[in-house]
This record gives sequence, structure tokens and C-alpha cells, in this order.
Amino acid sequence: MGHNHDEQLASKVRAMLEESTQAAAGSLESSQVLKELDGWDSLGVVMFIGLVLEQLSVELSVHELRDCARIADLEALVAARVGARS
Repeated sequence: MGHNHDEQLASKVRAMLEESTQAAAGSLESSQVLKELDGWDSLGVVMFIGLVLEQLSVELSVHELRDCARIADLEALVAARVGARS
């Protein structure tokens, strides 16, 4: 799995995050703190979990997401799960 694939996955994670938090497309960056996102509430978290499951067939728990401080942590969590599956 090359760097390019990782970046593709990371941008997919950000796109799903944008959708679930109703942020503008392309507006989120890996360095951003999740708690500072307006839509990162219980509904946004549940929507994100649903999108990841639907698009990547990866199951995440609310608990795991709560442990993520930044968007980068979320990207790493999803990447680890996708990697573990392949």
C-alpha cells in the first residue's frame, strides 16, 4: 500500500466527515481538532460511522471515535482498519 493510496483513503475519510458534519466539501484538513467541528456531535458521529460502514465496509465504534482528537487520528484509525482487512 503506497503513500498515494493512503492519501486517497484520507481524502475519502475527510469527504465522509464533511458529509456527516455538513461542512463544505474540501473544507476540512487533517490537522483540525474534531471537537472544534460544528457538526461533530452525537448525530454527526453516528452518520460518520454509517458512511464508513457503507462505503468502506469498516465498522467503527462511537468509543473509538471519541478517542480521536484530530481528523488525522480518524484517518489513521480507518486506514488501520482497512489495512487489517486486506
